[in-house]
Amino acid sequence: MSWQQRIHVATGLSCGQIVLHLLVLAVLIIGWLSGALVPVALGICILYVATLLAMLFLQFHRDGERWRDTVDLLEELTTAWYVAVMLIMLWLLSHVLHSHLLLAIVGLVTLTGPVIMSLFIKEKKVNTVSAQPR
Repeated sequence: MSWQQRIHVATGLSCGQIVLHLLVLAVLIIGWLSGALVPVALGICILYVATLLAMLFLQFHRDGERWRDTVDLLEELTTAWYVAVMLIMLWLLSHVLHSHLLLAIVGLVTLTGPVIMSLFIKEKKVNTVSAQPR
């Protein structure tokens, strides 16, 4: 077993995803140390939204099979960035919202929302597959 496979088995992440997490963390630390954390955080959020929209557009495009590799790469990027971007968003919202209850509700919805949606989508796929005649 190669070292990349050992890392993937131990962490559940590919080496590319780990490097991406570390890169986002390094950019945030550099932004914080230089005093430009707000523009850096907003840039990362905008980049995440653009990547997410591109992934959704290509996923529902007519020639979905032709773009499958690109969609998989974009999905890996959005998955890797999601938690970091949501934490940045909560930090930015904490400067506007001063209610801890509202921040907790927004944090709970943003962090658990995609998990719940993913479960519903997988459940629908399981039901449609099991309903097909054999």
